[in-house]
Amino acid sequence: MEANVILEYFDKLNDENAMFIEFRNRGQLLVDNNDIVRVNGSLIEIKSDSIGVYISELDEIIGLKICNRVDLINKAILGEIAEQMGDS
Repeated sequence: MEANVILEYFDKLNDENAMFIEFRNRGQLLVDNNDIVRVNGSLIEIKSDSIGVYISELDEIIGLKICNRVDLINKAILGEIAEQMGDS
């Protein structure tokens, strides 16, 4: 993925939303406007209080998705409830 596309999406983030970065290995990383995103050549560095520092090659990124924080919180809560029900 091109660095300018990632940085444009990151610049659009505010307190109401966050961005999922999807990787070729099917992993995802949640980034918000409090994080720091830097690009140096073919590498991207993401600094976050929650994950620390994450470095990857740009061509490993296959998708970006901006999500509303309220939706993310609701999905997390529903996932926890489903997990707890599965344990009983």
